[in-house]
Amino acid sequence: MSTIVFLLPEIQSMANSDQSANASRTRTRESTGAISVVDRLVSALGRDIAGGVWRPEETLPTEPEIAHRFGAGRNAVREAVKILTAKGFVRTERRAGTIVRPEFCWNLLDPEVLSWMLSALSNRDNLLEELSELRSIIAPTVAALAATHASAEETLRIGEAYDQMEKLTDEMPRVIDADVNFHELLFEATHNRLLVALVPAFSHLLRTNFEISVRAGKPVSRNLKEHRQIAEAVARRDPEAAQRATRKLLAKNAADLSEMIKKERRTRGGSGQRATEGSASV
Repeated sequence: MSTIVFLLPEIQSMANSDQSANASRTRTRESTGAISVVDRLVSALGRDIAGGVWRPEETLPTEPEIAHRFGAGRNAVREAVKILTAKGFVRTERRAGTIVRPEFCWNLLDPEVLSWMLSALSNRDNLLEELSELRSIIAPTVAALAATHASAEETLRIGEAYDQMEKLTDEMPRVIDADVNFHELLFEATHNRLLVALVPAFSHLLRTNFEISVRAGKPVSRNLKEHRQIAEAVARRDPEAAQRATRKLLAKNAADLSEMIKKERRTRGGSGQRATEGSASV
């Protein structure tokens, strides 16, 4: 077991008093059983638009046509279009119908939108490269802020999240869950509401990144050292050390990601784009 939890012995007693004052995280959606017709319509239409079946400024089929295609009622189609409109995917105009909006209008911080885009190979590589750039901008600051502002309980939870990563190294996908959780806890420990608002989108991209890394044969254990250094720096309240460890982690991740993308592009070039579509699923 990692020694992080015991790095600062006094933290444990402080955490006990903090615990009652902190609300438990509630990032998971409420379960409503079977997926509704509207949800299926939103997902199908969203994936088609993200995949380029309908391009910007093109008009979607009419309500009756969509209803017939998916075996849905027209009310369900209207609700689905409303949701896609809220996500920035389409706009409706009287007499013109439902028109696809350009990509820069899409809500890219919506995890569902990211899922649709990642399901298209042409989007996935670019998004993951952009994630690497985004992480290099945000993650070191997140680690430094966590080291500055984390409560005793939050510090313990970050240490425990690292312990889980260490224990679950050979258990997929549980180790990926632990890795994502580690980074989510760092965001929350910043106590910056705007950064915390990025967690759902950031976590979705991180999970995809980690899953692809694992499938490419990159063991999670090779990054444990940097994660431990980050957790220890947070426990010591050392923002500079947290930043340094995060930058080392990001440098390794960026190199791995670049290597994987190049390999997959070569594979697609030799055997056709559809051949690798299954390995790109999220």
